[in-house]
Amino acid sequence: MATTNAATTYLEHKLLQHIFKNTAFTSPGDNIYVGLATAVSDAEAGSVTEANFGNYAREQVSSANWTVASSSTDTQTATNTNNIEFNPSTGTTETITHVIITDNATRGAGNILFVGALDSSRQIASGDIFRINATNLTIELK
Repeated sequence: MATTNAATTYLEHKLLQHIFKNTAFTSPGDNIYVGLATAVSDAEAGSVTEANFGNYAREQVSSANWTVASSSTDTQTATNTNNIEFNPSTGTTETITHVIITDNATRGAGNILFVGALDSSRQIASGDIFRINATNLTIELK
């Protein structure tokens, strides 16, 4: 499940402020959450329709569970080192099209940092578990 991804305008602005204006930008640290979306109207703005199937919650992925590749390559990457597994769905069937990276555990809250489209959408029905296998979610900066 590779994804194409984009940093949001929010994150790009914060990084530029930090680098060029010496504005403090606190790392989210272990407050990195992976979420699921059923539609994206504007990836750069972080405008998404977040999943809402029964039992859905964003999944926390601590800093220890990301691998950041060597800085000697043209493309910088961070990849999940362990499976990211969402709660079993209850109720509504939804089609997942994107993965989001946020700085808040609560659905619809916080800042979306990255939006990535799945290689192909996945339908989640009652009882299904959405899983991102280890090393299958890669965030790229070019």
